[in-house]
Amino acid sequence: MDIWSPKLHLATWTVMSFLCVFSHEVTVRDSDLKLCEKDERLCVTDLRDCAPRPPASIQKTLNMSCCYQISHRSMTCEWSQESNSFTESDVSLIFSSGDTIISCQGIFNPAAVLNITARIKNYMMGREIWSQPHTVFLYDAVKPSQPVLTVLGSTEDSIVVSWRSNVGDGSCRLRYRDNNTHTWTQAPDYVPAHQDQTLTYTITDLLTFTVYRAAVACREDFGIWSDWSSDVSTRTLDRVPSRPPEVCYRVETTDSGGSFLLHLMWKDLDLRDARGRILGYQVSYKPVKKQQLQDRIIQNVTDVTALLVVEEGNCSVTVTAFNTAGCGPAAHLRIDTQTQNTLSSVRSLWVSSSFPAMKGLLVQWESPTASPSVPPVSHFAVQWRSETRPSTSRWTTVGYNTTSTVIRDVDPDESYLISVFPIYPHQQCGSPQLLPASLQQGALMEPVQLKVGVVTKTTVTVVWVWQRKAGPIRVNRYRVMLTKELESKTLSLWPDQWQLTFNNLKPNTEYSLLLLADDVSRNIIPVRTDFDEMPAVATATPLLLLAVTVLIISILSRTVYKSYFFPPISSPRASTTGQWLMDPNHQKTAVINLLDIEDFQVTDVLGEKSLITVCPNVQPSSEEDLHEDTSLLLISRLIIKPSALELDPEYISDAPVITEHPLVSLQSYHADYTVSCRHPDTVFPSEESSEADAAMLHQTREANSCFPQKEEESDFSERLHQKEKETALKCHFPEFMENSHCAYQITCEAEYVSSFLGKTDV
Repeated sequence: MDIWSPKLHLATWTVMSFLCVFSHEVTVRDSDLKLCEKDERLCVTDLRDCAPRPPASIQKTLNMSCCYQISHRSMTCEWSQESNSFTESDVSLIFSSGDTIISCQGIFNPAAVLNITARIKNYMMGREIWSQPHTVFLYDAVKPSQPVLTVLGSTEDSIVVSWRSNVGDGSCRLRYRDNNTHTWTQAPDYVPAHQDQTLTYTITDLLTFTVYRAAVACREDFGIWSDWSSDVSTRTLDRVPSRPPEVCYRVETTDSGGSFLLHLMWKDLDLRDARGRILGYQVSYKPVKKQQLQDRIIQNVTDVTALLVVEEGNCSVTVTAFNTAGCGPAAHLRIDTQTQNTLSSVRSLWVSSSFPAMKGLLVQWESPTASPSVPPVSHFAVQWRSETRPSTSRWTTVGYNTTSTVIRDVDPDESYLISVFPIYPHQQCGSPQLLPASLQQGALMEPVQLKVGVVTKTTVTVVWVWQRKAGPIRVNRYRVMLTKELESKTLSLWPDQWQLTFNNLKPNTEYSLLLLADDVSRNIIPVRTDFDEMPAVATATPLLLLAVTVLIISILSRTVYKSYFFPPISSPRASTTGQWLMDPNHQKTAVINLLDIEDFQVTDVLGEKSLITVCPNVQPSSEEDLHEDTSLLLISRLIIKPSALELDPEYISDAPVITEHPLVSLQSYHADYTVSCRHPDTVFPSEESSEADAAMLHQTREANSCFPQKEEESDFSERLHQKEKETALKCHFPEFMENSHCAYQITCEAEYVSSFLGKTDV
């Protein structure tokens, strides 16, 4: 029936658009009639109807029926007429009798026989229609008076009514309807009626707790039906609900340990299952480990949600619908708060409207993000309720693979709060997503305060705030666009989001950020991505490494080349003699002593002075070598020989004594200078003997440098030195020239060699 009814309405509208059907009902009292002067057998309501029917008029046979109401002394006629004009016509009745009428006020009596003609004149169309005369026997056309109906009682599915008959031998009929509809349902049976009889009838198969209206009409046998009685209304009684509500739950943790928040949600029972108006729901909670009656918590709620604070562990929860007839079956839940998973809610919820093209709200969303630890969604629940009347809520459910639905039968002047939440197996549900909407504006939320958050080299993060719409503007979607010349990226905005990130952008690039409302720009913000230093670093790093490498190579090369091609040469400027020679302030004396002999006298331990002589240890190869190089060289050793010097054994023991190969140790140092010192009382040997001793000593050193000495040779050297009564000391003098030498050298009994480098040979 529901499938064919739209086509039936369409067909009716199509016929009515080309051909209109007018129903006429005219009631005339005997006091309204006037007698025609030229024809005493006619009574009319308008004296213009006394004239004969015009030749241009149309005479038609109408499906006319008339009745006589004795109590009102009136005649009522009704008929239907088809017309292609939408304008209403002027209708009047003409009554004629076969006998002369003395007074029109007496023609309505049960014994009269009248011919009734209807005159229909359309002034807009200029057309006049006269019907064929309709003969009425008033005795048979008597219409009974209107009965009076009363209600005796009602049950869950029936109503008992009663009335008093006002006809002789006849019958009565009843009709009834739901108070929320306009279509009447007629009772299948006629009720036999007799004069002044009290009749009772039971209307059955009604809905529980529903208001119904009823009326009755009666007639004589084969007579005319009386008018319907005044409507009476009554409500059927409640019946216990036939099924439990569909309940789902979710568990949330609290800040205080050991307790949880239990959210319960359920769908209102259908009218057939509720068997009446649901007054409320009874929610019962009881921990499993506690069996005492006082541990059970019971509360009644009128909404379809409940919030309970439960203990940790297993608990039992029941939800029961109740009405005036009592409580229906309960929905049972067994909940373990320790094994609950966090269930996701739907995403990207939005509501759009196409009113007045479609009288409904289109609700769209996206399924929750899949997780391995969460079971898949079994179905979705959509709830909507009026914001001005929160108690009136309605529900609908859709399958798990459906992400949209249309809410119909909504008031254009109302705003609704729409919520969508997923239902998981074992009666678990995710948290609902809420969005206000209306048929006039669609979703009643809009994004504001759009601004740029974090900007990097390749990303731009955008943030905004959602608020209630300030004006009556319908927007079906909001988007943000990041554009640069011919390149653009667009992302949609949803009420469950507060920020979005654009990825894969170009560094150091100027972009424009736009807020779009149905492709209309509302806000434009310029934004520039950060500079990318990696290309510059990648370019500069090889150059820097190359420069450092070249610098290191140049430094090393300079050091190597300088040491190889330009060996270090002692600077005369740094020596004492050079400084003395460079000094311009010399004393002008007739005699210049380059070396003062007093400076070379040392005081020995006994307080006696000895002379110091300086000469190189290595003899020059020729006399030419003595005069070739006059440059200043370093003196590595100085030999000091105090003559006739007797030292304290404790003093001498501080220095290491050379017991083996003393000449070898002397020859191990090149560029040595020997400084000989003697007591003044000691007689210098002759020049020839000194040169001979020096030559012998030189040859001995050369031999020792080539051949290692044996122990006997060492003893010979000791005996040779013992012949001398002087002592020699050796020290470094780097300030003297390499080629300076002394012609006289006196050997002593023992040598004490002192090195400026910290090494002392005895």
